[in-house]
Amino acid sequence: MARLLLFDIDGTLIDSNGAGGAAILDAAEEHFGIQREHFPPLQLAGSTDPAIAMDVFGHLSRQHTPEEVIAFLDRYLSHLQRRLQAPDFSGYTLPGVTQLLEALRSENEAHLGLLTGNVRRGAVIKLSRHGIYEHFIEGGFGSDHHDRNQLGPVALKRMQDATGTTYHIDDVIVIGDTPKDIRCAEAFGAKCLAVATGQYSHAELSALNPWRCVESFADVPAIVELLLRD
Repeated sequence: MARLLLFDIDGTLIDSNGAGGAAILDAAEEHFGIQREHFPPLQLAGSTDPAIAMDVFGHLSRQHTPEEVIAFLDRYLSHLQRRLQAPDFSGYTLPGVTQLLEALRSENEAHLGLLTGNVRRGAVIKLSRHGIYEHFIEGGFGSDHHDRNQLGPVALKRMQDATGTTYHIDDVIVIGDTPKDIRCAEAFGAKCLAVATGQYSHAELSALNPWRCVESFADVPAIVELLLRD
């Protein structure tokens, strides 16, 4: 039976070294004409892009329509592209990620997808910048719903349509670095492999009882064995 592996992006596959958060503040300055020092720290880890945008509107006590959120995110994506292509961009692919994705793609029973709070275009921008976008078939994105817990069924259906495979829920694994990834997996009955490469420690993630928890993807053969044979 094929296993469906749904990867988060930020803190799981890549570290953009603050470029995403900076691009949100760039968009806020441009959209509202307010300097970034007037904004509180953004709660980015595990959040969807639309939820982050709505938080920005809420902080300023501004009402918003879906169209206004989209307009704000368009500004964000423009700044994200600029920051990721800047000569001084210092983001990086996390240890073992490229080797892991290549190893999994060589396994017939591994189908790789995305389950991310990034809107689709943001996911493409980030993963393409790091040269790993082509590893993924389809997925669920923040542009599908602002509530991350609604994205699992979207990703599952898209992957089934794309591959022609009907996945048993016991063979669906969400891979992410935050408590929100764990809750997202639980919301549609999937397993979660939590990885402590983001803001949360192994102990913090383990306390939430994911299916499995690892420190990183550095030991590629062990992670492949865990994902496909355990």
